Amino acid sequence: MSTAESIGKLGFRRWYERQLIEGHVYLVTCFLCMILVAASLEDLNFRESAPRVALMMGLCLGGGWLGIFSWSRYRGIMMRAERLGDQSTCTSCGVYGSIQITATGPASPLDFARDPAQAEMWMRVRCRKCGHQWTME
Repeated sequence: MSTAESIGKLGFRRWYERQLIEGHVYLVTCFLCMILVAASLEDLNFRESAPRVALMMGLCLGGGWLGIFSWSRYRGIMMRAERLGDQSTCTSCGVYGSIQITATGPASPLDFARDPAQAEMWMRVRCRKCGHQWTME
């Protein structure tokens, strides 16, 4: 589900709250992976049996990969939420997060051609209180 569809379904405030929760789940996962990698490296001993060394190396590599993936997802989610959160206050009446999406589209045709699910979108929104319209990117 795209960002605009999620905001349209949940409302901006609930969407923003869920983004913060999801982002911090990825942050906790990254932190736990760092602990796993550190513990696996500490327990790694090349004088032990080959299956145990392979298991420790697998845990190090798997934990490292998952940690890097979790960190990149955390950063992406938080940057998108912060960018849209900064633009969600109506400049006319000053109300926060009370928006209705009226139109959406890809920010760049090249982004949309590469991966439609990950393309950055613009959203034309309208304030529910005063009717003022602006574009969020």
